[in-house]
Amino acid sequence: MLSILIWLPILGAAIIGFLPASVSSRQIRNAALTVTGVTLLWTIWLFTQFDLSNSSFQLREYLPWIETLGMNYELAMDGLALVMLGINSLLTWVALLSASETTERPRLFYSLILLICGGVAGAFLAQNLLLFFLFYELGLVPLYLLISIWGGEKRGYAAIKFLI
Repeated sequence: MLSILIWLPILGAAIIGFLPASVSSRQIRNAALTVTGVTLLWTIWLFTQFDLSNSSFQLREYLPWIETLGMNYELAMDGLALVMLGINSLLTWVALLSASETTERPRLFYSLILLICGGVAGAFLAQNLLLFFLFYELGLVPLYLLISIWGGEKRGYAAIKFLI
């Protein structure tokens, strides 16, 4: 259940990134809004499934990954992660809703925002350091690209400062 919050935006980013050039900017924006809208609705549904009287991690997902190193794909959510996931989903949807339809390179722009959404959700849900690091980097690199491509006057300087 939690993996949907991660992999739906990432899958949406991949699909939008590989759309043909003949697809209009408006259609790309609508596709990205649909993906983030479904993610937001799924987050709201998770709010209804969360037991507020239980302070431990809930809705766990576990999948053995690199067994020789003891690394697993393990996700879980506590109350703080639930709130942060709600904020992430809502702000991503609002950001895409307020983005201009005439954005240059719309496939790249919307794909990067969806990758950030999936990476942030993964970082909030990760239950081991390797998984946290992978999802954190998945959110960091697209954010650097967004700053360096669509940033203001000193966008190169700002992007490097962001990474440092």
